[in-house]
Amino acid sequence: MIQKFGVKNVQVVDVLGVTKESFRSLGSPLGFIFLFKWKNNQNFEDGIVLEDKPPNLFFAEQKITNACATQAILNLLLNINDPEVVLGDELTRFKDFSKNFSSDICGETIRNSAVIREVHNSFSRPEPFIMEETVAKEDDDVFHFTTFYPQFDENGEGGIIYELDGLKKGPILHTGFEGTKWLIELVSILQNRINTYGTELRFSLMAVIKDKKFVAKKKIEQLTKELNEMDEKMTNKEEKTLTINNQIQELSNLIEEEQFKMEKAYRENERRRFNYIPFFIELMKGISEKNMFSGLLEKAEEDMKIRLDKKKRKDELKKQMEKKN
Repeated sequence: MIQKFGVKNVQVVDVLGVTKESFRSLGSPLGFIFLFKWKNNQNFEDGIVLEDKPPNLFFAEQKITNACATQAILNLLLNINDPEVVLGDELTRFKDFSKNFSSDICGETIRNSAVIREVHNSFSRPEPFIMEETVAKEDDDVFHFTTFYPQFDENGEGGIIYELDGLKKGPILHTGFEGTKWLIELVSILQNRINTYGTELRFSLMAVIKDKKFVAKKKIEQLTKELNEMDEKMTNKEEKTLTINNQIQELSNLIEEEQFKMEKAYRENERRRFNYIPFFIELMKGISEKNMFSGLLEKAEEDMKIRLDKKKRKDELKKQMEKKN
Protein backbone atom coordinates (compact mmCIF):
# COMPACT_ATOMS: atom_id res chain seq x y z
CA MET A 1 0.00 0.00 0.00
CA ILE A 2 2.85 2.38 0.85
CA GLN A 3 4.35 1.86 -2.61
CA LYS A 4 0.94 2.38 -4.25
CA PHE A 5 0.78 5.80 -2.60
CA GLY A 6 4.14 6.62 -4.23
CA VAL A 7 6.11 6.68 -0.97
CA LYS A 8 9.75 5.62 -1.26
CA ASN A 9 12.54 4.51 1.09
CA VAL A 10 10.32 3.12 3.86
CA GLN A 11 9.02 -0.34 4.67
CA VAL A 12 6.85 -2.07 7.26
CA VAL A 13 8.21 -4.94 9.37
CA ASP A 14 6.58 -7.16 11.96
CA VAL A 15 7.77 -6.74 15.54
CA LEU A 16 7.84 -10.07 17.36
CA GLY A 17 7.80 -8.78 20.92
CA VAL A 18 7.07 -5.67 22.97
CA THR A 19 10.46 -5.54 24.67
CA LYS A 20 13.41 -3.17 24.72
CA GLU A 21 15.52 -5.81 22.97
CA SER A 22 13.09 -6.31 20.07
CA PHE A 23 12.73 -2.54 19.64
CA ARG A 24 16.49 -1.99 19.80
CA SER A 25 16.99 -4.35 16.84
CA LEU A 26 14.87 -2.03 14.66
CA GLY A 27 17.44 0.76 14.71
CA SER A 28 15.60 4.08 14.45
CA PRO A 29 11.97 3.32 13.55
CA LEU A 30 9.78 6.13 12.26
CA GLY A 31 6.67 4.95 14.08
CA PHE A 32 4.52 1.94 14.94
CA ILE A 33 1.12 0.56 13.95
CA PHE A 34 -0.66 -1.49 16.63
CA LEU A 35 -3.49 -3.96 15.98
CA PHE A 36 -5.74 -4.86 18.90
CA LYS A 37 -9.22 -6.14 19.70
CA TRP A 38 -11.68 -3.27 19.74
CA LYS A 39 -14.70 -3.06 22.00
CA ASN A 40 -17.57 -0.62 21.77
CA ASN A 41 -17.31 2.33 24.17
CA GLN A 42 -13.80 1.22 25.12
CA ASN A 43 -11.61 3.95 26.61
CA PHE A 44 -8.03 3.48 27.76
CA GLU A 45 -6.90 5.68 30.62
CA ASP A 46 -3.30 5.91 29.44
CA GLY A 47 -3.31 9.22 27.60
CA ILE A 48 -5.09 12.53 27.05
CA VAL A 49 -7.26 13.06 23.97
CA LEU A 50 -6.52 16.57 22.68
CA GLU A 51 -9.41 18.61 21.33
CA ASP A 52 -7.08 20.58 19.07
CA LYS A 53 -4.21 18.92 17.26
CA PRO A 54 -0.78 20.48 17.92
CA PRO A 55 0.95 22.52 15.20
CA ASN A 56 2.87 20.48 12.63
CA LEU A 57 1.07 17.27 13.63
CA PHE A 58 -1.17 15.63 11.05
CA PHE A 59 -4.21 13.79 12.38
CA ALA A 60 -7.40 12.78 10.58
CA GLU A 61 -10.54 11.29 12.04
CA GLN A 62 -11.66 8.08 10.38
CA LYS A 63 -14.67 8.79 8.16
CA ILE A 64 -14.55 5.59 6.08
CA THR A 65 -15.93 2.30 7.42
CA ASN A 66 -13.46 -0.61 7.55
CA ALA A 67 -10.51 1.60 6.61
CA CYS A 68 -8.64 1.75 9.91
CA ALA A 69 -5.50 0.15 8.43
CA THR A 70 -5.32 2.73 5.62
CA GLN A 71 -6.06 5.49 8.12
CA ALA A 72 -3.29 4.32 10.47
CA ILE A 73 -0.74 4.24 7.65
CA LEU A 74 -1.72 7.70 6.41
CA ASN A 75 -1.66 9.22 9.90
CA LEU A 76 1.92 8.01 10.22
CA LEU A 77 3.23 8.71 6.71
CA LEU A 78 1.91 12.27 6.69
CA ASN A 79 3.87 13.03 9.88
CA ILE A 80 7.26 11.76 8.73
CA ASN A 81 9.68 14.65 8.20
CA ASP A 82 12.81 12.67 7.39
CA PRO A 83 14.47 14.17 4.28
CA GLU A 84 15.35 10.68 3.01
CA VAL A 85 11.69 9.60 2.97
CA VAL A 86 9.96 10.55 -0.29
CA LEU A 87 6.20 10.96 0.14
CA GLY A 88 5.50 11.13 -3.56
CA ASP A 89 3.53 13.73 -5.49
CA GLU A 90 0.03 12.75 -4.37
CA LEU A 91 0.63 12.61 -0.60
CA THR A 92 2.84 15.71 -0.73
CA ARG A 93 0.03 17.66 -2.38
CA PHE A 94 -2.48 16.22 0.08
CA LYS A 95 -0.30 17.17 3.06
CA ASP A 96 0.18 20.74 1.83
CA PHE A 97 -3.52 21.11 1.01
CA SER A 98 -4.75 19.87 4.41
CA LYS A 99 -2.07 21.28 6.74
CA ASN A 100 -4.40 23.88 8.27
CA PHE A 101 -7.49 21.65 8.40
CA SER A 102 -9.08 20.36 11.59
CA SER A 103 -8.99 16.62 12.36
CA ASP A 104 -12.60 16.33 11.22
CA ILE A 105 -12.02 18.08 7.88
CA CYS A 106 -8.82 16.06 7.31
CA GLY A 107 -10.90 12.91 7.65
CA GLU A 108 -13.47 14.19 5.17
CA THR A 109 -10.69 15.12 2.76
CA ILE A 110 -9.32 11.57 2.92
CA ARG A 111 -12.79 10.18 2.28
CA ASN A 112 -13.20 12.38 -0.80
CA SER A 113 -9.75 11.63 -2.24
CA ALA A 114 -10.13 9.54 -5.40
CA VAL A 115 -6.48 8.42 -5.27
CA ILE A 116 -6.64 7.27 -1.64
CA ARG A 117 -9.94 5.50 -2.29
CA GLU A 118 -8.49 3.74 -5.33
CA VAL A 119 -5.41 2.55 -3.41
CA HIS A 120 -7.55 1.39 -0.47
CA ASN A 121 -9.99 -0.50 -2.71
CA SER A 122 -7.17 -2.14 -4.67
CA PHE A 123 -6.37 -4.23 -1.59
CA SER A 124 -9.90 -5.61 -1.29
CA ARG A 125 -10.62 -9.09 -2.60
CA PRO A 126 -13.21 -8.95 -5.43
CA GLU A 127 -16.31 -10.98 -4.61
CA PRO A 128 -18.98 -12.26 -7.04
CA PHE A 129 -21.68 -12.19 -4.38
CA ILE A 130 -23.19 -9.18 -2.64
CA MET A 131 -23.42 -9.84 1.08
CA GLU A 132 -25.71 -7.96 3.41
CA GLU A 133 -23.84 -5.72 5.84
CA THR A 134 -24.16 -6.74 9.46
CA VAL A 135 -23.49 -4.67 12.54
CA ALA A 136 -20.89 -6.14 14.88
CA LYS A 137 -22.38 -7.57 18.06
CA GLU A 138 -20.85 -7.03 21.46
CA ASP A 139 -19.25 -10.50 21.55
CA ASP A 140 -17.96 -10.35 17.95
CA ASP A 141 -14.21 -10.14 17.36
CA VAL A 142 -13.52 -6.71 15.86
CA PHE A 143 -9.94 -5.51 15.45
CA HIS A 144 -8.62 -1.99 15.03
CA PHE A 145 -5.37 -0.30 13.96
CA THR A 146 -3.87 2.68 15.73
CA THR A 147 -0.60 4.57 15.23
CA PHE A 148 2.15 5.58 17.68
CA TYR A 149 4.36 8.43 16.54
CA PRO A 150 7.18 10.42 18.22
CA GLN A 151 7.09 14.13 17.47
CA PHE A 152 10.59 15.46 18.15
CA ASP A 153 11.24 19.06 19.15
CA GLU A 154 13.15 21.41 16.85
CA ASN A 155 16.52 20.41 18.31
CA GLY A 156 15.80 16.69 18.14
CA GLU A 157 16.68 16.39 21.83
CA GLY A 158 13.33 15.07 22.99
CA GLY A 159 9.66 15.26 22.21
CA ILE A 160 6.22 13.77 22.78
CA ILE A 161 4.72 10.38 21.97
CA TYR A 162 1.31 10.68 20.32
CA GLU A 163 -1.20 7.98 19.54
CA LEU A 164 -3.12 8.66 16.34
CA ASP A 165 -6.39 6.72 16.55
CA GLY A 166 -8.84 7.67 13.81
CA LEU A 167 -11.81 6.76 16.01
CA LYS A 168 -10.92 9.55 18.44
CA LYS A 169 -11.72 13.24 18.04
CA GLY A 170 -8.07 14.20 18.35
CA PRO A 171 -4.55 12.82 18.85
CA ILE A 172 -3.79 11.16 22.19
CA LEU A 173 -0.90 12.67 24.14
CA HIS A 174 0.90 9.90 26.04
CA THR A 175 4.16 11.16 27.47
CA GLY A 176 7.24 13.22 26.83
CA PHE A 177 10.72 11.77 26.32
CA GLU A 178 14.31 12.96 26.45
CA GLY A 179 16.90 12.50 23.77
CA THR A 180 16.01 9.52 21.60
CA LYS A 181 14.58 7.38 24.41
CA TRP A 182 11.04 7.30 23.07
CA LEU A 183 11.23 3.57 22.37
CA ILE A 184 11.74 2.86 26.09
CA GLU A 185 8.63 4.89 26.90
CA LEU A 186 6.64 3.19 24.14
CA VAL A 187 7.47 -0.29 25.46
CA SER A 188 5.89 0.70 28.77
CA ILE A 189 2.82 2.21 27.06
CA LEU A 190 2.19 -0.87 24.92
CA GLN A 191 2.81 -3.36 27.73
CA ASN A 192 0.31 -1.53 29.94
CA ARG A 193 -2.21 -1.47 27.09
CA ILE A 194 -1.83 -5.21 26.49
CA ASN A 195 -2.11 -5.96 30.22
CA THR A 196 -5.57 -4.36 30.33
CA TYR A 197 -6.82 -7.24 28.17
CA GLY A 198 -5.98 -9.97 30.67
CA THR A 199 -5.74 -13.31 28.82
CA GLU A 200 -6.30 -11.87 25.33
CA LEU A 201 -3.30 -12.70 23.13
CA ARG A 202 -4.36 -11.48 19.70
CA PHE A 203 -2.21 -8.43 19.12
CA SER A 204 0.04 -7.41 16.28
CA LEU A 205 2.71 -4.72 16.15
CA MET A 206 4.36 -3.37 13.02
CA ALA A 207 7.18 -0.86 12.74
CA VAL A 208 7.63 1.60 9.89
CA ILE A 209 11.37 1.86 9.24
CA LYS A 210 13.77 3.10 6.59
CA ASP A 211 13.85 0.69 3.66
CA LYS A 212 16.62 -1.81 4.43
CA LYS A 213 17.72 -1.92 0.80
CA PHE A 214 17.96 1.87 0.67
CA VAL A 215 20.03 1.97 3.87
CA ALA A 216 22.31 -0.85 2.67
CA LYS A 217 22.92 0.82 -0.72
CA LYS A 218 23.88 4.08 1.00
CA LYS A 219 26.29 2.22 3.25
CA ILE A 220 27.85 0.45 0.24
CA GLU A 221 28.40 3.84 -1.43
CA GLN A 222 30.14 5.13 1.70
CA LEU A 223 32.34 2.04 2.00
CA THR A 224 33.22 2.11 -1.71
CA LYS A 225 34.22 5.76 -1.42
CA GLU A 226 36.32 4.95 1.64
CA LEU A 227 37.95 2.10 -0.30
CA ASN A 228 38.77 4.31 -3.29
CA GLU A 229 40.22 7.07 -1.12
CA MET A 230 42.42 4.74 0.89
CA ASP A 231 46.03 5.88 1.10
CA GLU A 232 48.42 3.58 -0.74
CA LYS A 233 50.97 4.03 2.05
CA MET A 234 48.71 2.74 4.83
CA THR A 235 50.48 0.14 6.92
CA ASN A 236 47.35 -2.02 7.33
CA LYS A 237 45.79 -1.32 3.93
CA GLU A 238 45.40 -5.00 2.99
CA GLU A 239 43.63 -5.84 6.23
CA LYS A 240 41.42 -2.74 5.99
CA THR A 241 40.55 -3.52 2.36
CA LEU A 242 39.53 -7.07 3.26
CA THR A 243 37.33 -5.83 6.09
CA ILE A 244 35.56 -3.29 3.88
CA ASN A 245 35.04 -5.81 1.06
CA ASN A 246 33.51 -8.26 3.53
CA GLN A 247 31.15 -5.55 4.77
CA ILE A 248 30.14 -4.71 1.20
CA GLN A 249 29.46 -8.39 0.49
CA GLU A 250 27.28 -8.71 3.61
CA LEU A 251 25.30 -5.64 2.60
CA SER A 252 24.89 -6.97 -0.95
CA ASN A 253 23.57 -10.25 0.46
CA LEU A 254 21.13 -8.27 2.61
CA ILE A 255 19.84 -6.41 -0.46
CA GLU A 256 19.27 -9.69 -2.31
CA GLU A 257 17.48 -11.17 0.70
CA GLU A 258 15.20 -8.14 1.07
CA GLN A 259 14.44 -8.17 -2.66
CA PHE A 260 13.44 -11.84 -2.42
CA LYS A 261 11.19 -11.11 0.57
CA MET A 262 9.55 -8.21 -1.25
CA GLU A 263 8.84 -10.29 -4.36
CA LYS A 264 7.45 -13.12 -2.22
CA ALA A 265 5.19 -10.71 -0.32
CA TYR A 266 3.98 -9.26 -3.63
CA ARG A 267 3.04 -12.71 -4.95
CA GLU A 268 1.27 -13.62 -1.71
CA ASN A 269 -0.66 -10.36 -1.79
CA GLU A 270 -1.73 -10.97 -5.38
CA ARG A 271 -2.95 -14.47 -4.44
CA ARG A 272 -4.81 -13.06 -1.44
CA ARG A 273 -6.66 -10.54 -3.58
CA PHE A 274 -7.38 -12.92 -6.45
CA ASN A 275 -10.97 -14.12 -6.69
CA TYR A 276 -10.87 -17.92 -7.10
CA ILE A 277 -14.64 -18.44 -6.86
CA PRO A 278 -15.38 -18.16 -10.63
CA PHE A 279 -12.69 -20.79 -11.26
CA PHE A 280 -14.26 -23.22 -8.78
CA ILE A 281 -17.73 -22.59 -10.22
CA GLU A 282 -16.52 -23.44 -13.72
CA LEU A 283 -14.64 -26.46 -12.38
CA MET A 284 -17.81 -27.77 -10.73
CA LYS A 285 -19.74 -27.20 -13.96
CA GLY A 286 -17.17 -29.18 -15.94
CA ILE A 287 -17.20 -32.05 -13.46
CA SER A 288 -21.01 -32.11 -13.52
CA GLU A 289 -21.20 -32.07 -17.33
CA LYS A 290 -18.90 -35.10 -17.53
CA ASN A 291 -20.88 -36.97 -14.83
CA MET A 292 -17.79 -37.30 -12.66
CA PHE A 293 -19.44 -36.36 -9.36
CA SER A 294 -20.58 -39.87 -8.46
CA GLY A 295 -17.14 -41.34 -9.06
CA LEU A 296 -15.45 -38.59 -7.05
CA LEU A 297 -17.90 -39.00 -4.17
CA GLU A 298 -17.36 -42.76 -4.09
CA LYS A 299 -13.60 -42.25 -4.10
CA ALA A 300 -13.84 -39.69 -1.29
CA GLU A 301 -16.06 -42.00 0.79
CA GLU A 302 -13.66 -44.89 0.25
CA ASP A 303 -10.65 -42.79 1.26
CA MET A 304 -12.48 -41.57 4.35
CA LYS A 305 -13.36 -45.15 5.35
CA ILE A 306 -9.70 -46.18 5.01
CA ARG A 307 -8.58 -43.26 7.19
CA LEU A 308 -11.19 -44.02 9.85
CA ASP A 309 -10.20 -47.71 9.91
CA LYS A 310 -6.54 -46.77 10.34
CA LYS A 311 -7.40 -44.40 13.17
CA LYS A 312 -9.57 -47.03 14.85
CA ARG A 313 -6.77 -49.63 14.72
CA LYS A 314 -4.28 -47.08 16.02
CA ASP A 315 -6.57 -46.19 18.96
CA GLU A 316 -7.13 -49.87 19.80
CA LEU A 317 -3.39 -50.53 19.73
CA LYS A 318 -2.81 -47.56 22.01
CA LYS A 319 -5.38 -48.85 24.52
CA GLN A 320 -3.75 -52.29 24.51
CA MET A 321 -0.34 -50.78 25.21
CA GLU A 322 -1.78 -48.72 28.07
CA LYS A 323 -3.32 -51.83 29.64
CA LYS A 324 0.00 -53.68 29.48
CA ASN A 325 1.76 -50.81 31.21
